Amino acid sequence: MTLSHAAKCFLLVPLASAMLVGCGAIEPPPQEYPHATVTFDVTVPSDTPANAIVTVVGSDPSLGGDATPGFHLRRQGEHYMGSVRLALEADVSFELWLEDSWCPELSADGAQAPRHSFRVEGDMTVPVTVTDWGAPSLGPPSKG
Repeated sequence: MTLSHAAKCFLLVPLASAMLVGCGAIEPPPQEYPHATVTFDVTVPSDTPANAIVTVVGSDPSLGGDATPGFHLRRQGEHYMGSVRLALEADVSFELWLEDSWCPELSADGAQAPRHSFRVEGDMTVPVTVTDWGAPSLGPPSKG
């Protein structure tokens, strides 16, 4: 008993469909979320120890989700810099700390500086000038 040419083609259609579904050819592509590169450029006081670690602890998960360890910046002269990818249109807030002793950033009046905030509008640089560092403390909240 032989199958006609039409019957053979009819049997190949379900087989080909099953192969395409298994390969993901029919699935929609994954949704993409637009991001931007945000560079933190932090100018520190001249008496900041050379081996200090400046940490950004912020609201975005890339910045620690408001908990340690946060995002570490690299020293470049009197500046600390670092770049991170954040979602476009995200509202972000953050604090700066010296990690080794958990000294908070101070404002000009000597109080702990208020949180910095910005909206991610595209690739951007967030400049901050630290007036002074406070006394060692317990630091920001930690995960766990």
